[in-house]
Amino acid sequence: MRPTFVKTENFNRFLAGLLAMKDRGAQECCFLILDGDPGLGKTTIINRWVTQEGGIYLRAKKEWTAAWMLRELLGELKTSPEYSFEKMYRQAVRELSRRSAEAERDGSTFALVVDEADHICRRESMLETLRDLSDHLEIPVILVGMGRIRDSLTRYRQISSRVAQPVEFKPCSLADVQALVKGLCEVEVAEDLVEQLLHLSKGYTREIKEGIAAIERLGRRSPGHVIDCAAMDGVQLLIDRRTGNPIKVRAER
Repeated sequence: MRPTFVKTENFNRFLAGLLAMKDRGAQECCFLILDGDPGLGKTTIINRWVTQEGGIYLRAKKEWTAAWMLRELLGELKTSPEYSFEKMYRQAVRELSRRSAEAERDGSTFALVVDEADHICRRESMLETLRDLSDHLEIPVILVGMGRIRDSLTRYRQISSRVAQPVEFKPCSLADVQALVKGLCEVEVAEDLVEQLLHLSKGYTREIKEGIAAIERLGRRSPGHVIDCAAMDGVQLLIDRRTGNPIKVRAER
């Protein structure tokens, strides 16, 4: 499989959300929520964007505290943390301000990204620390979760009022699957198999990539051939993650 990043409709939704946040009227609206079921490519897309733009990526933990979060943030900022929360907060403000100014000079969009933010979306102390950093520096904070963040934040008006634009990731369209197959798959794939891959994967990026790998395994045994449903009839394309059972290609009879 080619190590290529393919721009999908979800990627475009994310960029549109960023643009809407940049165009916000109130300067304190610096939170962007990126929500959606697991397997829709959120982490892949956000990591790609962070790498390109030079932002900061953190992955929330179930037992995170505000101090633990600041220590990890300072680690990503290549700064040795002080011992008190107050000093760590000041360090974070200083380093984030420096990185934000550098990004502005370079024409980049600097942001602090917290993945798996479902772990912290009901913990006011964590959210308040992020709000303080965002308000103080006017830098975007992107909260990435699995479909529950927006609902959880409604209880915290001081946070929810700062959400400039929620972005919901959705299952891939046929055009997305066509683009993923064209960009990633190293064998030629017929349209009927692309359509079945969409149907069997239900549009989940994780499953689509798993299916592409299965197609490649068969395709390498028949170099130069276009792989269609007939060629893969009865061959396992995916594994049902709930049951562990194989999901096989079925050619039309």
